[in-house]
Amino acid sequence: MEVKRLVFYLLLPIFFLNGVGLLALSSTSLMLFGGVYLKKQVFAVVLALLACAIFAKLPVSWLSKHRTILLKLACIGVSLVLIPGISHVINGSRRWIHIGGFSIQVSEFAKIALIIWLAGYIQENENYCINFFKGFLKPVGICGGLAFLVLCEPDYGTAFLMMSITLAVLFLFGICIRHLLLFLTVGGIAFWGLILLSPVRLRRITSFFDVEEHRFDATYQLWQGILCFASGGLYGNGIGLGRQKLSYLPEAHTDFIFPIIGEELGSLFAIVVIFCFLAFAIFTLVLLYSKQDSFVKALGLGAVLMITFQAIINIGVVTGCMPTKGIALPFISYGGSNLVAMYSLVGLIINCICHRDTSKIHCLGCENLC
Repeated sequence: MEVKRLVFYLLLPIFFLNGVGLLALSSTSLMLFGGVYLKKQVFAVVLALLACAIFAKLPVSWLSKHRTILLKLACIGVSLVLIPGISHVINGSRRWIHIGGFSIQVSEFAKIALIIWLAGYIQENENYCINFFKGFLKPVGICGGLAFLVLCEPDYGTAFLMMSITLAVLFLFGICIRHLLLFLTVGGIAFWGLILLSPVRLRRITSFFDVEEHRFDATYQLWQGILCFASGGLYGNGIGLGRQKLSYLPEAHTDFIFPIIGEELGSLFAIVVIFCFLAFAIFTLVLLYSKQDSFVKALGLGAVLMITFQAIINIGVVTGCMPTKGIALPFISYGGSNLVAMYSLVGLIINCICHRDTSKIHCLGCENLC
């Protein structure tokens, strides 16, 4: 199949999801905010498409060569967010920096740097994948350091996402499963300990197991989201005719925009949205699996998994399958930083798919059972 046709099929579900996002945002924001958010999102789409084109054309060798610099810049950017007076605090979290009238969420771009650095590290050390230090401890420690800075904002969801992608990519390239299980055990205990030290997040976890009982306080947002799907039924109430967005459902234009889609366009349409994410993931994974260059394969897989895992977490949260956590739905939720970052990842995927292999084949997962 021609490369141009492959890229077209790859972008088709992305453009559809982005269109659905703009449609839902127009319905959600026009009445309450006078279309300000929609105008900003349209501008973000233009920037996102530009970023996608840039990352699709950047030489793979350049990305590999400058991976450490990009990671250091990401660490510096996330560290700046933690400094009072520089960052913009919203709901108790320091995640945004104001530059020229725009709010930039640095952690969104840190995801890109993490994937590029990890891919380069795998390329240089693929013969040491079963070694505890070089194959596991060092890459997990460095990526974990960046994730820890994000955790300090605090942003538990993004930090969890970054570490999940790190472990998933390393697993696909043959790290020892015993090392992985050891880390999951120790890391799980540490992560749970951090939750215990935060009363707000602990309450989110405990109330998750009895949503209806806490529907007027801890799980109010989740309960209102569930009511969206109940109100919309299979076919929806019609675009613009949803009621939960009228100050009933908080963050209806950002993290909880998916329930608005369910209410106004119906559960069947919401399933179509899920299918688009699924089709995108399967199509790109199949194309990337045949790649021989370990950097290209790791880079592409990391980008696909980052987009897919983020979608899974968001949809899982708003449907009550996971505890409530603020994380955007790729290509749909309002937010310029996330949209530009997601399109940048798409650009990296296109770059990897169009890349001509010159190196040896690396067998995914063949060394896991060491």
